[in-house]
Amino acid sequence: MDKQHSGKGTVIIFFIVCFGMTALMGFLMAFAYSKGAVGAFPLVQMYYPAMGVVLAFLCNKEIRTRAPKKFFGVFLIFSMASVIILSIQTFTGYGEPEIVAGILVTAGSFLGLIMLGVEDSKTRAEFGLSIKKNGKKSLFYILIFVVLYLLANLISCAISGSLDDFFTYLKYPTIFKLLLLLPLNFLFTYFLFFGEEYGWRYFLQPVLQDKFGKRWGVLLLGVIWGLWHFPINLFYYSPDTSFYSIVTQLIVCICYSVFFGYVYLKTENIWAVSMIHYLNNNLGFLLFGADGSNAVIRWQDVIISLVIFSVIYLPFLATKEYRKKTHISEEINK
Repeated sequence: MDKQHSGKGTVIIFFIVCFGMTALMGFLMAFAYSKGAVGAFPLVQMYYPAMGVVLAFLCNKEIRTRAPKKFFGVFLIFSMASVIILSIQTFTGYGEPEIVAGILVTAGSFLGLIMLGVEDSKTRAEFGLSIKKNGKKSLFYILIFVVLYLLANLISCAISGSLDDFFTYLKYPTIFKLLLLLPLNFLFTYFLFFGEEYGWRYFLQPVLQDKFGKRWGVLLLGVIWGLWHFPINLFYYSPDTSFYSIVTQLIVCICYSVFFGYVYLKTENIWAVSMIHYLNNNLGFLLFGADGSNAVIRWQDVIISLVIFSVIYLPFLATKEYRKKTHISEEINK
């Protein structure tokens, strides 16, 4: 992303849309929580960061003339439709919000893939949408994340005394079959993960790193990313222990921001970090049956998360990608 794309105006619009939508829908989520139906809200919230970027770009006349309007248009249509329909369902109590949100995600992802293929290759490259860029390197870091993810869970199970459970799940042959199908399923749900990563990694990471330096920029991004989850922490992840949930969220997002940011610096491929985000959100359910909702978090769990995530992911701050002095926007345009 060049500096023209990340001017002051686009940054302001991004924050207004991303956090404005999060706040407005957060109040609606509180209302839905009182009725016991919040499952669709975390899915729809994943659209907001990219919505902010897309609207910021389209509001800039010069950027708009070069933007991938077909792909952006499909993304905006389906993301806004998801927001509107979820709002109507929350007030009326009609239908199944999670099912409808899932259908819209699948339809949007499929149509978006077609529109992405129609866009000019130079346009895709200029707006960070090239799928094949550094393909082998991207695949390598995706596999690295899977290894680190399993290592983190192995250590967590060992500390909690449930090590047998970790290996028990891996003994089922169907687990490995489902693991092989995960990348295919990504094609039908990628709109959600693109929704976050296009906002956080493609847009905001270069902005913050240009201003605060690579290390402090990516750490600040982790804090912003963690706080953005606030409504989900309160009403979905852990309503009964929301304070510990928020603290844990900050730890996880800061540490993941370091690793995700490292992968993006190495690959310059937004789809690589989108796939990593997708795997992070789905491997836990596949391997351990955990959907992340209504968890009871103790202070001991917070400490364990702090130790494990810090040990596994924060060392990436010492890599040469974070030691380089040049700005990320300058590197991407080389």
